[in-house]
Amino acid sequence: MLAWYFVAPAAHPARWAIGAGLVAVVLALVWQSRGAKAWLHGLPIPAALLAWWAGIPPWLFLAAFLATLAFGRNAWQAQVPLYRSSREAAQALADALAPGTRLLEAGAGDGRLALWLARLRPDLQLTALENAWGSYWLACLRWRLAGRPENVRLGSDDFWGRDWGEYDAIYVFLSPAPMKRVWDKFQSQAKPGAVLISNTFAIPDVQPARCLPLSGRLQQSLLFWRAEHGAE
Repeated sequence: MLAWYFVAPAAHPARWAIGAGLVAVVLALVWQSRGAKAWLHGLPIPAALLAWWAGIPPWLFLAAFLATLAFGRNAWQAQVPLYRSSREAAQALADALAPGTRLLEAGAGDGRLALWLARLRPDLQLTALENAWGSYWLACLRWRLAGRPENVRLGSDDFWGRDWGEYDAIYVFLSPAPMKRVWDKFQSQAKPGAVLISNTFAIPDVQPARCLPLSGRLQQSLLFWRAEHGAE
């Protein structure tokens, strides 16, 4: 039995790596992963074997893990990948916002949208929140390189813990997964007349009041909802 566990894989590593990968795929299917997600479960062991054969230094794996943790923590914690708003989205948003708007960017990534808006619309008061520390540090670097614009405030706290009632508009570019929660928070905290703006991702069963088309393959439109009554 011990030989089966320890000697056989060492004698035939490729076969055992492929076999382990297939077992992982089968288990993923049993646990209701579907399509590409199921096959992704089968990649780590064969990939590790290929890396070992190629002589890749172990520290590179650590570096890759830390980079993933720094920039992609929200992908597995909240099902929100790192999306970065386009210049077209920034221009459309700049054209749509009322003078002096206080805007919260909930999930700012590397800060590009807030900095573009600060340049396009100096009258705006912009708060950009990002709790993935790699993205936040990159946003801080970009802010410094942009001359530290006074109308941009960066924060590393979780936007779910922030009171949205302080702002005239909330901008999100997240994923379909949290949009129902976004809507619930907006309804419970937004002041009357406040606007929720989502890049591309809709709120389930809630029609937007306005839609501005975008030309990107991923970034297809800016969707607007307005708080009619606001928080009680």
